[in-house]
Amino acid sequence: MMILTKRQGDILIYLCSQRDYITINQLALKFNVSPRTIQNDLGFIDSFLSGSKVIVDRKSSKGIKINAGESEISYLRKKLKSLNYRTLNSDERSSIIELLLLCNPVNTFDQLSHACRVSRQTIITSFQKIEDKFKKEEIEIQKTKGMGIKLSGNELKIRKCFENRLSELVSNEIIMNIVIENTRLMEFDKTANEIINSVENKLNIKFAEFIKIKLLLNYSLLRISNGNVLFSEKENTDMKKIKIYKEYNYIISALSNYPYSTSDKFYFCSLFMNAKRTVQYSNNSKMHENNIDEASIISEYLFNELQAIQPLDINSKERFIRGLTLHLRVAIYRIRNKIDIRNELLDQIKISIPIIYEFTKKELLKCEKKFNLEFDENEIAFIAMYIASAYENSFKIESKLTVLLVCSFGISTSSILNTRILQAIPECKIVGPISEKDVEDYLQKNEVNLIISTNDYQIDDIPIIKVNPLLYPEDVEYIKNRLFQLSYSMMSTHFIRSYANFEKGKKKPTYIKDYIARENIQIVDTCKTWADAIRLASKPLLDKGKIEQRYVNRMIQAVEQFGTYMVLVPETAFIHAGTKDGINENCAAMLVLKNPILFGNKNIKIVRNLVVLGIKNKNEDSLLKLIYIFENKFNLLNLKSKKISIDIIFNMHD
Repeated sequence: MMILTKRQGDILIYLCSQRDYITINQLALKFNVSPRTIQNDLGFIDSFLSGSKVIVDRKSSKGIKINAGESEISYLRKKLKSLNYRTLNSDERSSIIELLLLCNPVNTFDQLSHACRVSRQTIITSFQKIEDKFKKEEIEIQKTKGMGIKLSGNELKIRKCFENRLSELVSNEIIMNIVIENTRLMEFDKTANEIINSVENKLNIKFAEFIKIKLLLNYSLLRISNGNVLFSEKENTDMKKIKIYKEYNYIISALSNYPYSTSDKFYFCSLFMNAKRTVQYSNNSKMHENNIDEASIISEYLFNELQAIQPLDINSKERFIRGLTLHLRVAIYRIRNKIDIRNELLDQIKISIPIIYEFTKKELLKCEKKFNLEFDENEIAFIAMYIASAYENSFKIESKLTVLLVCSFGISTSSILNTRILQAIPECKIVGPISEKDVEDYLQKNEVNLIISTNDYQIDDIPIIKVNPLLYPEDVEYIKNRLFQLSYSMMSTHFIRSYANFEKGKKKPTYIKDYIARENIQIVDTCKTWADAIRLASKPLLDKGKIEQRYVNRMIQAVEQFGTYMVLVPETAFIHAGTKDGINENCAAMLVLKNPILFGNKNIKIVRNLVVLGIKNKNEDSLLKLIYIFENKFNLLNLKSKKISIDIIFNMHD
């Protein structure tokens, strides 16, 4: 899967919107880069579009234009909007280059630059560091003009080098996908699977890190296919130690049907004997030393805590506990054996479902003490996804959004609009169409979440979408997007209120002054942009060295990348970045705007209050506590008041 950078995606979206040809220079001027950079980006766009019916049409006298039908362009636009753009940093590029050099017999700078999605010159500039790194491991990089770049050195050291790189990167899905796409590594998957199954059956075990052991085998088989064989036992001196192990003969027996050299089989033995494993239980359960199924107990506890907030049916309970227990058994094995895992969705989970992430973290802290475990943020994020899924499914069943259709056209037009709306959003309760003059009377007696109108129509507190009476595809897309935002907002509000009620009586009142220092609270008239507001809100923390500039940059990037999920209560955004993004200690700051601003570039919301959080310590629960305070309607009204002051804010409580 070819991954585009944010700029490359923006270029493609722009080209889709143009009917006429546009030149390289015009694109360079629009995106504030050089013509050469645009040429490179277009090359990646070509790769991204390969296999689709969308073509980048180039004419030397005219320029560039997207050539495709309306349906293909519409589909492409949706696909581009759903992408989470990812730019590789220099460390990731270096890792990709090292793995490609290890996997491919010969590489070129052009091939390496294409895989890393940067210019050839960028690769050349950074290449010396990669050469020096291999040199320390006694592996030489040979560059032959007209031929390419390849590695040379002791075969065992080359394989050990790959082992080390893979141990660091096997959980990085983006890097591994790029490497797999640009090598023959997966050609030997079938044979590797057969070998692993054979060894597992002989030893009556299961390998805990199946993907890792399979990739290591794939690599060895790739090296062998290229003529790089471990010829003698002398080269495998260290491997002779494995003969003293009881399992050695079983593994050799499992490998007996495969035509590899004795030294290569010794090497395979070393891989298997060093691999993490788990016992194969007949009842498919994993018990702790005292015969207690920790995973099942934790799953049931989390379900009961969630049930107290949002009732779930009995079928949901069984499905939830069964799925989460299976996941937790593996997670607990990783924790007890100090096996790190990297969750590529960590930042997205913490930003897009922050309340449920914080709830999960808080409840798991209680389990840690009981079972002597320590869940890191990657494991917490995986478990939060299970909880979010169960909660969202139950909430959707219980709470249907009500949509009111307002149409002042004739009966036939209203009928067409009603039919198309019902087809487009069958999950909602549709009321109407009714005429504009009847709206006020209806709203006095009924609750509505969204109004869809064919005319310009204004009303306080209820979002309104104006559409064409015939309901065009772009209208449907916008309606669905707005409904998703409303549904998420309702779910967040419900979770906050339910959890706050559940916690009542268990805690003392929480004050803003418990979490935000007086000097970190600012009140200003307004800010020019939402990004400026984040910078201003962060300034007290930055000046004191509690956070670094890159933390501020990452918060802004998070809004650009994930949207406005951090607006958890009306007009209030809770903004933060990751624990490794430049935060030095737990901290918080607040900015109040007398005149609110439009927040974000997509899923735009009105924001008056910005709370910047720096959460370094896993035990810190400031996000949940501050949300309780801002969810209080009396506090929200005070924040809108012209008489608002730092003293009033400082003493606000839940």
